[in-house]
Amino acid sequence: MSSTSRAAVTALIFFVCNSAFACYLLLVVPTQTHHKPSMIHTIMGCILATGAMQVVMHFTGLGAAPTGKFATGVLAIPLGLPVGIAWCTMEQPAFLVPVAALITFAREGGSFHPGCVFLCMLALHYLQRAYVYPWLSRGKNYPLHAWSMAMLFCASNGTAQANELLYGPCRMEPLRVLYAPTALVGYALFAFGMAANIHSDYILRNLRKPGEKAYKVPVGGLFEYVSGAHFVGEIIEWIGLAVATRFSPAPAAFAAFNVMGIGTRAIATHEWSLEFFGEKYPKGRKRLIPLVW
Repeated sequence: MSSTSRAAVTALIFFVCNSAFACYLLLVVPTQTHHKPSMIHTIMGCILATGAMQVVMHFTGLGAAPTGKFATGVLAIPLGLPVGIAWCTMEQPAFLVPVAALITFAREGGSFHPGCVFLCMLALHYLQRAYVYPWLSRGKNYPLHAWSMAMLFCASNGTAQANELLYGPCRMEPLRVLYAPTALVGYALFAFGMAANIHSDYILRNLRKPGEKAYKVPVGGLFEYVSGAHFVGEIIEWIGLAVATRFSPAPAAFAAFNVMGIGTRAIATHEWSLEFFGEKYPKGRKRLIPLVW
């Protein structure tokens, strides 16, 4: 396929996917005004299955998700988007869907309850991930097939989280739940994980000077304990949200997905670093759990 043909196919798929999401956001999300357990269970079941598939892929040798330095082998394709545009458009559904759901909830006369706060925690992460992180990042084009799947994932997960937290059991909880010990622990984990994630991304962005291409060992922050500090930070975030909600089904399933899906990328990063840097790589760094494994 010529470069012109690849560009045309990429542009077409980009337009179709974003148009479909825009229709979904404007026409479907505002109709989700009551609790839909079957929909939530279906979406989260698919998300958990995706996480389990990534575990199988890693431990059977098929590799991690085909992005960045892992975009090799049979899962690599020559179609891709500029990294900033890719990250913004594939992550923003997980921000826009909860925000649209919150607006709809308020317009329908819904009263403030703990689930609103928990949903805002999710939206806060994706606000940073969709509208700040992409424009600070550098790197090769993001694979188009990984981008489209991530966009679908974020829209689906945002839908399930919004419906569960706005219209599920959280709606009947008293506001004092927001100050319960589990909620406070959850907030602390979420804040620590988000800070670690952002700080780790900062370290990675500044690891190489402009023009440098050689890989370097990241140092500082959570990188002193695990090889994939940016991945581990995000895992901690979503465990924190699950704890804050007292393991409501959707947040708990999302946390489990991250342990499997992002966790295998953290493990793959550790294994790659050991192989690439050899004896130069710090011996005390772990795969996934700081100080343990």
